[in-house]
Amino acid sequence: MTSSTEQLPDDHIRATYEDIHVQIAQTAKLIKRQFDPDVMVAISGGGLIPARILRTFLKKPSAHDPNKKRNVPIQAIGLALYEEVAGSSVENMGREVVRTQWLDEGTFGKRSSREDRGEDGDKEEGLLGKRILIVDEVDDSRTTLQYAYQELVKDVKAGLEALEPEARAKLPPTRFAIFVVHNKVKDSGKRGTLPLIPSQSSSSTLEDQPVDSTSGGGAVAEGVWYYPAGETGDVWVDYPWETEDIAEHNRLANLAKKLGVNQVGAGVASR
Repeated sequence: MTSSTEQLPDDHIRATYEDIHVQIAQTAKLIKRQFDPDVMVAISGGGLIPARILRTFLKKPSAHDPNKKRNVPIQAIGLALYEEVAGSSVENMGREVVRTQWLDEGTFGKRSSREDRGEDGDKEEGLLGKRILIVDEVDDSRTTLQYAYQELVKDVKAGLEALEPEARAKLPPTRFAIFVVHNKVKDSGKRGTLPLIPSQSSSSTLEDQPVDSTSGGGAVAEGVWYYPAGETGDVWVDYPWETEDIAEHNRLANLAKKLGVNQVGAGVASR
């Protein structure tokens, strides 16, 4: 029984590894059925652990042996917003996105060498014509997600333009989706914007996403699928991979559950 004297030090939401794993597993079922990504692009460092958990639930049949499953590859990009970056002014902190790591040029072109094969020998051909899932831990101001999406779309379009027309025409549409562990719901709105598919629901299919049919193949589908595993208010979220004292983190998380405060709301999979 919880003592009446037990108190939390603040109004932070403390997510445990177990809670996050369960939320990701639930959302992954919807992502797999609806979007079925070919590749994940994780925004480091917050998106790396969620992407690795997602990969457990998003396996695809091997091209060489349909009875075997292969992992969805994970690419990583580095974007700085909350961290101090050399050359950034105080005024731009939290507003200006700075690239610290990006994908190599070969990712935005057709690959064919033996070096570009996955861990089970399946050939990986970059991002063109693929279903791409961008992964991060939290959608706060949406500035980082907007930058990542817009820059990836720009590079994919440039890669498509560089292809011979015959090769481009053979490609299916390149599609984008975004997964976040938590979406912060803000009364004042987000600073960044995303072209979210307005009609997206649990019954939506890829055919519901508009594609420019005049492009003659090799198009980038319009809009982006959006998958938050949970929603919070505009409060600070403490993630277990950021804490130095995991035992204390879990103690406070469990105390919040007993007190019925500072909890995560339902995500897209529960709607």
